[in-house]
Amino acid sequence: MLKGEVFIKSTQENFLYLSSTFSKLLKRRFGKGPETCNMMSKGNRLYVYMRNFITQAEEVLLENNELNLANKFRSTVINAVIKEFLPEVTKVFGGSINHFYHDWNYHSNTGIVLLENVPTNDEVKVDAVFENTLFHLIEVVGTQYNKRPASLKIVKFTQNICVIESKEVLLQLESLVYEQGNLDLLLHQAREIKSGYLKNKNLCEDLFTRIIEDIFIVWDYENNRNYLIFVFYKEYQ
Repeated sequence: MLKGEVFIKSTQENFLYLSSTFSKLLKRRFGKGPETCNMMSKGNRLYVYMRNFITQAEEVLLENNELNLANKFRSTVINAVIKEFLPEVTKVFGGSINHFYHDWNYHSNTGIVLLENVPTNDEVKVDAVFENTLFHLIEVVGTQYNKRPASLKIVKFTQNICVIESKEVLLQLESLVYEQGNLDLLLHQAREIKSGYLKNKNLCEDLFTRIIEDIFIVWDYENNRNYLIFVFYKEYQ
């Protein structure tokens, strides 16, 4: 198992090595690597944030409104890249990765990958009033587009990023769609939910008192949960 303290003790050189390795794997598989590839961690989770990574093939698909095909293409290749990458993470940190997820914003040409070893009991200390206000905002905005989660938990919060885990987020119909393997419908629904947060980005920025560069939602349909990820502009570190 990846220990939380192992991540905490990891050096910047470790992350530079992993970032370089991941970028090289992406370039080999896609024919193009990201302009930037940043690693972040908390407890038993490793986050990979990338910028400027759309390939020419994806550009053609997007220009022809084939977003689902672009997503399928990228998901197939990125899954292969991550499987190649996992031994390098093990080499640096030890243990093994149980799950990985990813999400992409084609409009901003950015993406995020989450590598996770579970179970984990990350504790993030935040002001109780702020936490309650944030959770209320998520419920108000989120429930316009999807089911109210059974629980919310902040699993990472720094000057660069805030990650909130939501559990029991799927409607019964969505669970059935997943079991039947109809991922196109789930992808469409996921985009609609994320667009809801993007439309209300100003409310989130007012609460965080920071400019939000990106919003991602990575989905764990098997375990009925997701991670809402806010990435802040670096000048607000």
